[in-house]
Parts: sequence; C-alpha cells; structure tokens
Amino acid sequence: MNAPQDPSPFEEQQHTLILGVGNTLYGDDGLGVRVAEMLSEQRLPAGVAVEQAGLDSVNLVIKMEGWQRVIIIDAVHMGERPGTWRRFKPEEVRLLAEGQRFSLHESGVASALELAQALEKLPQEVIIYGMEPEVLEVREGLSSSVQAAVPELAQHILDEIWKRER
Repeated sequence: MNAPQDPSPFEEQQHTLILGVGNTLYGDDGLGVRVAEMLSEQRLPAGVAVEQAGLDSVNLVIKMEGWQRVIIIDAVHMGERPGTWRRFKPEEVRLLAEGQRFSLHESGVASALELAQALEKLPQEVIIYGMEPEVLEVREGLSSSVQAAVPELAQHILDEIWKRER
C-alpha cells in the first residue's frame, strides 16, 4: 500500500471559503456581503478565505470549485422576523426551495448547489446561513433590524470556524 501523500500547498490553502452573496445597492439583499466584509476584517485561521459572490449560480459554482468547505451567507425569505438567521445544510435548502425560491436571487443558492453537484464540483461540506430581510428596494445600507443582527451572525460564523480549525 502506498503511503498517503501530503497535500500540496495549494490544497492546504483551499480549505474553507466564506462567500457573502448579495447586492449592496438593494437594501437588505446586501447582508451577505456585509457579513463577509465584517469577517474579512477579523483574524482567521490559515486556509480560510472570505470573498463576495456574484448573484448568479454559475458564478457561485466557479467560486466554490476546489474548496473543501464553503460557507454561504445570503438573504433568505423564511417567513421569520427580519434579522432572524438560520444555518442550513444543502439538502435542507433543496427541500425548502422546491416549488419556491430559497434565495432572493433568480438563480440563487439552491440552483448553484444543484449545478455544482451535477458538475461534480460540490465541496465536501457546504453550510448556508440565511437571514430574513426587511427592506428590499433600491437603496444603500441595511435596515436597522438586519444591521443589528449582522454582528451576531458574523461572530457565530467566526466562532464556528475557529472551533473547527483547532
């Protein structure tokens, strides 16, 4: 039996990607981007990167390729109080998205997950954080209820990342 090879520096580097999804010019739709910005200002474990993602599923698939774990943050209609956030697994997103849009975007997170799986580019682990928006209209900035919840969600994700990387 051959001894396992050490991962290349590139493979080690591509461990966890945090993707903030949304449009900052459309009110609370930009909350994923704002959480990602907040996380990018923090000290992160080696192998963890933070990026903003475009709004289409093809772009999301391209961004996810090559990563072991991807954490996606997006505005999601859940029928909850604005600012409420939840953690989802891909299979939960697929179930919630059947017959309705999960993400606010036409070809959102659920479509990206399906496409990545079909192309065999789905990371080993995908975690989705969705937050209920309040204001969806052309304007910069988040509503007060969503803005108040962003630091809590960012801290939760940061804590989860550090806990897993120990």
